[in-house]
Parts: sequence; structure tokens; C-alpha cells
Amino acid sequence: MTTDRRTQLLDTALALIAEQGLRGLTHRAVQNAAGLPHGSVTYYFKTRDQLVLAVVERIIEIDRERAQPAICAALRALAAAPAQPDYQKLAELLRRWWTDSHQLLLARYELDLAGARDPAVRDAMARCGAEFRDLAELVAVQAGSPDPGFDAQVITSLVDGLMFDFVIRGPRSDAHLREGVRRALSGLHPGDEHD
Repeated sequence: MTTDRRTQLLDTALALIAEQGLRGLTHRAVQNAAGLPHGSVTYYFKTRDQLVLAVVERIIEIDRERAQPAICAALRALAAAPAQPDYQKLAELLRRWWTDSHQLLLARYELDLAGARDPAVRDAMARCGAEFRDLAELVAVQAGSPDPGFDAQVITSLVDGLMFDFVIRGPRSDAHLREGVRRALSGLHPGDEHD
């Protein structure tokens, strides 16, 4: 599969961030890692800030592509059996997604931390997080949540915690992930109490 030069540079930058953190992200490091001539990165991204913000947009693009199967499966599972979704299947989908996206997720966490100090990065990463909340809201609506916006925030926070644990500490047992998914989704039904 051929990739355009700009995308190649952004994917290389993502890999560098995952391996070395933001401190390792320079124009020179990206062009060297990509095996491209001097000035290649500067042609597309005049400043490091432009490069960082373009990396966030690339993360959003990849997340949409990789998250879609897991979210669609969650929606189908909830539609088929709203009272008792197949948590094992959902956990397996998340495990596959997070395993395939390990580098991307490391880069995301690095950028999330950078956003605590840099408002431009924080705003860009907020757009990235909004993508997940929008998808989680669809899941909450399908599950019959009386407050899908609130429940989407809760689901996102719980799944983010499971994802962080999975990526940083390594995968735990299938039972751990399945139970985490069950707990993240169990409060969505209309009969459950909301304070």
C-alpha cells in the first residue's frame, strides 16, 4: 500500500513520540527515521508546533478507522441483547484494537500530558477525545440510557482507564478486561439509578 509523503512523515512522527516522547520529536529526527532528505519535514510542517498538531489530526484519522469496528460491534451487541450484551466479544474487540494500536496509544498519552502545559495541544487532544465521547454516546443511546451525554463521559473515562492500564502495564487476563467492559456498560439501562 502506497502512502503519500505527508502521511509517511506523520506516521514516522507518531512512532518517534511513542518511542522517545515529545522530546524526541524534531524535524531532523523525523526525516532521518523516514529516510528522507534534509528539508522534507519542513516542506510540510514549517514549525514543530505545526508538526505536533498535524500528528494529533493523524491520530484522530487512525482512531476513526480502528475504533469503528469495535464501536459498531458494541452497537450490534446492544441492539441484539440490550439486557445482556456479549461482554466477552466486546472485550476481545478492545484487546485487538488496543494491541494493534499500541504505538498510537502511547503517542496519544504523551500528547495528552503535553496538553496539560500547552493550550494548543490540549485543544487538539480535546477534539480527539470528543470523537470517542460521540461514539460512546451512540452506545449509550442504543443501550437505552436516560442520560446519554453523561453516560458517554463515564463510559469514556472507564474505557480510557482500562486502555491506559492495558497499554502501560500490559494486558491482563481476558476475565479482567471482560469484567471491566461489563462494569463500564452496566449502568446504561433505564432501570438503573442515576444520582
